[in-house]
Amino acid sequence: MKTCKIFYELDEAFFKSKNSFSTASEISRQPDLWRDLCGILEARKAEIVSFLERIGNLQNMRIILTGAGSSAHIGETLSFIIGKTSKIRCEAIATTDIVSSPRSVLFPNVPTLLVSFARSGSSPESTGAVQYARSIVKDLWELALVCDGASALAKLTSESPKSMTLVMPEGSNDNGFAMTSSVSCMLLSCFAFFNSARLEEIRADIVRLSDMIEKEASRLTGISRRWAEKNYERLIVIGSGCCKGIAKEAALKSMELTAGTVNTNYESSLGFRHGPKAVIKDNTLTIHLVSPDPLSAKYDLDLVREISRQKKGNRIIALSTDALAVETDENLVIPALNRGADGELYFGISCLVFCQLLAMFKSISLGLPTDNPVPTGELTRVVSGVTLYDLDS
Repeated sequence: MKTCKIFYELDEAFFKSKNSFSTASEISRQPDLWRDLCGILEARKAEIVSFLERIGNLQNMRIILTGAGSSAHIGETLSFIIGKTSKIRCEAIATTDIVSSPRSVLFPNVPTLLVSFARSGSSPESTGAVQYARSIVKDLWELALVCDGASALAKLTSESPKSMTLVMPEGSNDNGFAMTSSVSCMLLSCFAFFNSARLEEIRADIVRLSDMIEKEASRLTGISRRWAEKNYERLIVIGSGCCKGIAKEAALKSMELTAGTVNTNYESSLGFRHGPKAVIKDNTLTIHLVSPDPLSAKYDLDLVREISRQKKGNRIIALSTDALAVETDENLVIPALNRGADGELYFGISCLVFCQLLAMFKSISLGLPTDNPVPTGELTRVVSGVTLYDLDS
């Protein structure tokens, strides 16, 4: 594994002194974990293919992508990109919605593949969603993507003969408060699962993504650290297509790691005009993920131009694969790895790495203990306090 010092060009003592070493390590080791993931995918390719053959035609199957918090955002991102690359319809429904109203979203006579994402695999909703689905859906298949192979979710999934569990690389079960490497690993592994016919191509792209992030690490660190020192109290991340889910996860990182000091939100470029735009004040920073998709990019750029024309004390960062002929406070160009549909996901993950860095350095600049920004316990790394009720209660 590469050290923090190599990735950030900052001494590890700096992060330890700021109570941010776990978070910094977990962000920086993502490229190594992605390479490890390639090995896991290759080793389990035959098993993945066999499981998909047992399920049958996925076009005839309802596919639910589920998780809580950051794990739910994985599903929201993938529902767009899997649909685009595999022509398979997936629905993103959070475990928190399944557990709180199961009969609204689960149906007895609809064959269903439930795809669960979980870092710890110990959140009550993770196992609760599976248990409710088993009670309601007659023909249920299960895929669990977990970072802890010994977790409650992994054990529960293994009990079903119509299931498969994919365990992420060792080290992806983040110890820090916020999910970082766990998110990117589960994003890439599930994308590869549903595009298993192109696994060799995808593995090659993942290695290229790893190499690119390491090459750009110093630049991403410098820009994110510089912006973290600026005075903004509101942060809105905006993206279209699969980048909307990325935007939601990026916004959550800054809210979590600043303990809510930075009030964050997310939207799509078209959706932002429908009310949420009212949030822009002088202390607002908007981050625009300008999609590599030519059509989506037109809408993304229209919004950037509009906000730029109306700009007062607010600030604008645009992330894109090419330099933009649009006035912004920062245009961060992310090298394009793939100009096809797959490239949208790789671009989104690259943007997420930048936003993870921004969130961490903002937390540090505020003097917060980044690895546990809410030390008084109102928020915890693994959600607690949830009671699962009997389905027929």
